[in-house]
Amino acid sequence: MDSIPAASWRRSLAFVGSNPGLALHPVDARGVQIPGEAASCFASFWMADWSRWGSGNALLVATLQGWRSYGTNEYFASTLAAELARYFPEAARFPLNGITHTQDEFDVELDLERGFRAIGRKAELELSGILDRRPFSSPDFQLGPNSAGLNNVYLPCSSGRLAEFGVEWPGAASVYPGPRGPSSSGYIAVAESWVM
Repeated sequence: MDSIPAASWRRSLAFVGSNPGLALHPVDARGVQIPGEAASCFASFWMADWSRWGSGNALLVATLQGWRSYGTNEYFASTLAAELARYFPEAARFPLNGITHTQDEFDVELDLERGFRAIGRKAELELSGILDRRPFSSPDFQLGPNSAGLNNVYLPCSSGRLAEFGVEWPGAASVYPGPRGPSSSGYIAVAESWVM
C-alpha cells in the first residue's frame, strides 16, 4: 500500500472539471509582443463537472481596475476567485479586493484538437493554436498560506482573445519554452482536479 504524506490525508476533493485561462500581454502596432511588459489582464474560465461550491460555468477577469465575474451563479464565481484563481501566477499582479458580478450564460466549445470558445451575451474567451498536450501535477500548489493538490492535462495555446461587452482586450498570449515543452500564458487545462 502506498504511503500518504501526513499533511495530505486530511484533504478532500474540491473541484473536478476544466479551467482554460489567458493572460494578455501588450503588443506593438505590428502585433508583436513587447518584451518585458507585464500582462494587462488575466481571464480564467471554470467548467465544473462537480465542486464543493456548485457546478456550471464561470468566467473570471482580473485587471488592475479590479476583478469581474460572469455566469449564472455569483457565489460559485466569487468563491472560485477567492479560493483558487487569485493565487495563480498569472493573477499575482491583480490583487483581489472584491469582485463585481454580471449575470451571463455561455455557449461553450472545447476541442482538444482545435481549442476552446466560451461565447456569452456579455463576455467571450477563446483559445486556439494548441502547442502540446501533457500531464501536470502539483501536490502542493500554494494558495496563500495553504496548499492544495492540483492535477490536470495542460494544453498551452499560441493565441487567445478576451472581450467584455463587445470590446476586445488588446494584447497576445506569451509563448515561451518550458522545461517539459512549450508553455504559454494562454492555456486549456482539462481533466482538472483540486484536492484541498
